[in-house]
Amino acid sequence: MLSINTVRQQNPIVLNISNTVTQQRVADAISFFGGSPIMFTDIEETKDLLSIAQALVINLGSVNEHSLSQAIEAGQVANRLGIPVVVDPVAVAVTKVRRQAFQQLSAAVNFTAIRGNAGELAYLAEIDWHSQGIDAFQGDLSQLSLIAQKVAQRYHTFSVLTGPTDYISDGNIVQTVANGHPYFQTNVGSGDMLDGILGVALAIENSLNSLSWATGIFGLAGELAGKETPSQPANFIPAVLNQLHQLDDVTIQKQVKLN
Repeated sequence: MLSINTVRQQNPIVLNISNTVTQQRVADAISFFGGSPIMFTDIEETKDLLSIAQALVINLGSVNEHSLSQAIEAGQVANRLGIPVVVDPVAVAVTKVRRQAFQQLSAAVNFTAIRGNAGELAYLAEIDWHSQGIDAFQGDLSQLSLIAQKVAQRYHTFSVLTGPTDYISDGNIVQTVANGHPYFQTNVGSGDMLDGILGVALAIENSLNSLSWATGIFGLAGELAGKETPSQPANFIPAVLNQLHQLDDVTIQKQVKLN
């Protein structure tokens, strides 16, 4: 199992192609967790920045022709360098533009992990689900483990399906994390914050356990923050960041609900 102290000592650099709505929250999450974030938009910087980075996170929440070209270039360079690549297919089922962008990216780049909600990953797994924009909305909850497993199998990657219970899979094993808080759903960008944290974890150890551990820590930070901010969802994210900064390995080991 990873150590939060190791993360903070190594301080891995995570390069981000961000959703323009959530850049600051993602950068803060990476930093408070123990990593070092870099956001970039100029494709000319790709090789220079990846030469110093230990992970790449691609968020398709603000995808356009330029950002897709940037993502493909960055992903291919990361693949050549052996740097883990985390992809968030935001609202992939909702528009033709997003579907085509993900298809082009997945054809050109090998992903280390795909992180999304039930609606997004159900689309990738070709399992019926009703999603609404960036929200998972509704579907058969008994299918969640299967969805995570199918996405991992189809794209030869790890999958992280987030929700009230999180499902993390390598295509064979499915692990679950039961930490979290409803205010994650209220605050736009919570999933994007986790994307960055997953990048930090993979930079330290590229494994299923690493992803489950990081997912559990983020969920635990939310669980503890929610107790500090009852009926104050606007104060929730600052409290989450404080918890990420304060959490220690003993607390993590005792309170992360990982199965």
